[in-house]
Formats: sequence, structure tokens, C-alpha cells
Amino acid sequence: MLGFVFIGLLAAAIVLEIISLRKPLKHVVISYDLDMLMAEPGEQITVSYTVTNTGRFPIFYLGVSFSFEGGISILEDSKWAEKHVTRSFTGISVDHSYFLSGGKTVRGRFRIALQKRGIYRMGRCYLEAGDLLGLNVSVSSTEGNRTIICTAPMAESDPPVNVLGGFLGDISVRRFIMEDPSLLVGYREYTGYEPMKKISWIQSAKTGKLMVKQNDFTLDTDVAIAVNLERNEASMADMEKLFELTRTVCEKLEEMKIPYAFISNGDLREFQQGFGRAHLSAILRTIGISTAVCYNSFENLIDKCIAGNRSNRSYILVTPRLDNDGKHSLDRLRSVSDHEVCVIIADRKEERA
Repeated sequence: MLGFVFIGLLAAAIVLEIISLRKPLKHVVISYDLDMLMAEPGEQITVSYTVTNTGRFPIFYLGVSFSFEGGISILEDSKWAEKHVTRSFTGISVDHSYFLSGGKTVRGRFRIALQKRGIYRMGRCYLEAGDLLGLNVSVSSTEGNRTIICTAPMAESDPPVNVLGGFLGDISVRRFIMEDPSLLVGYREYTGYEPMKKISWIQSAKTGKLMVKQNDFTLDTDVAIAVNLERNEASMADMEKLFELTRTVCEKLEEMKIPYAFISNGDLREFQQGFGRAHLSAILRTIGISTAVCYNSFENLIDKCIAGNRSNRSYILVTPRLDNDGKHSLDRLRSVSDHEVCVIIADRKEERA
């Protein structure tokens, strides 16, 4: 009797081994996604993935490994990392293993963060399938098709940013205090003093209260941010500071809903006057992928500002420390501007002093 049981178990094992050798990876479909494609250093990014066995037969062992280049860190706790994270001199990998029955799908997620400004690509995803007895292993890999941009962080509250605050306060004073009916920013409750034509009957029906339209204000401002990428004696640390200050200026203008143009003499590109999430995101993306390459001199940047100067335009210049020639070019811009030029110097030495 025991002999028949043994023979039966042996036959079953042989059948399962034969099944497990049927090129299991051709039935494996893996996909993954990121909850954001642009972040700042240290910001949490969630990687979600799905692994499916589209075949009828089980895969007894499936190893899934996501590889990441240097500059990416895992935000999971130490116990999880000890089990799933492998570190090497080239980067890190996140590893999982599964048993997948026919038609089964497993899902997972983990959190990562980018350590510094730049452009990152998801590394290769490796799949490894083994047979029942561990005698044969199949391996395949796919190239990561997701790109993440890490933009510069906001600058800390230091003297250059304080200078900006006073300058923006002056710009804010020059607004027309005049509602623009084409700029609707929301709704608020009716107080009894608003004209009847401002009542939104649709919103009132939804809320059960009388609601009026809240319009934004027309701005009598014309602001241009000019970013100088001519380094002279500036270090790369100074240039990173410049990117931080540039982002801070943009964020502050967005916060005050002040439209602005963006000009540079390097690989930061140029953007027409505007504001809003799409306008800011395009600039932040450019900041993230910039390698601080300068195409034209600071003098040429000033010439461009002067050529495009318009009445009542205010300039915010973000630049490394200027030499004497640079100061002379800046004086030329000041001489044709209707308002004082706000100059923000990116200098790490000054910050440490």
C-alpha cells in the first residue's frame, strides 16, 4: 500500500515538474506606475506594481526585482528593508518572491525618495522563475519606462528671500483693486450687500444657501524673472542655490497670483508671461533637468531684457555673484526700468558667513 502511495506521489511530482518547465515567464505580465512624475528631494513617491500569471498552470517560484540607480532611497521601515532591499555599489534593488497559481494577480507597493535635483529613470525589472525542484531557472528583464524629475527644493528663509518679500510687497501695491468677471476663483455665501446679478443660482441650489461668485482681481503688473547661468567663479553648489532661489521666486509669484515671464541665458529655456499650475510645472521641470549650461553671456541676457522691456515691467534677477562687467550690464537694465530691479545673489559662501 505504501508503495502505491509513494509511486503516486512520485508520478505527481514528475507531472508538476514537467508543468513547471513550460516556459513560465512567457505567461507573466508585470506593470508598474508612480504616483508622481516630478518631486523635490526627499519627497515621498509611491511605486505600485501588478504581476499576473496569464497561463493556466501555476508558477511555483517567481522572483521580481526592481533595480534603482544611485540617488534613490527606500522609505520603508528597517524590518521591511532587511527582507526586501539589496544594496550594491551601483544602486539598490527591491526584491519579492511569489507563488502564482494560474490566472492569479498580485499587487504591491513601496515608497522611494530622490536625494538630489536631476532626472531619474526607473531601472530594469528582473523576473526569475524556477521549476518545482529548483533544477531549472528562467530569467528575463524589461527596461524601466518611467522618468522622474527631481526639481530644486524651496530656498530657506535667508537674506535674499527676505529681499524678495519686500519687492513683491511693492508689486502687490501696484494692483488695480478691480474685480475681473472673467476670472472666477470660487464662491462664497451671500451677505446681502452683493448685487443680485452676482448670485450663482446653480451653486445656491446645491448648497441650500444663497451663494455669490467670487472673482479674482485684474493685476496692473508685468513681472519678468531673469536667471543668469553664467558662472564666472561660482561653484556648482552656488548654482544649486540659484535653482532653489529661482523656484522660490516662482512659487511666491504663484502664491500672489502675479503673472510672470521667465528668461534665461542657458538651458532653463524661456516662457511667456503666465501663471497657474501648468506654467509653474513647466518651469519646475526645466529646473529639474537643467545641467547649468550657459549659452549666452550675462551681457546678452541684459540686452534681451532691454529689447523686450515694456512700460511698468518689474525685473527679478537671480544670478551668481557678478563681476565688474556684470555690474555694469546690470546698471544698463536699471537705467531703462520703470522700477527698481530686484537682484537675488546665489552665493553659498555668503550663506555660511
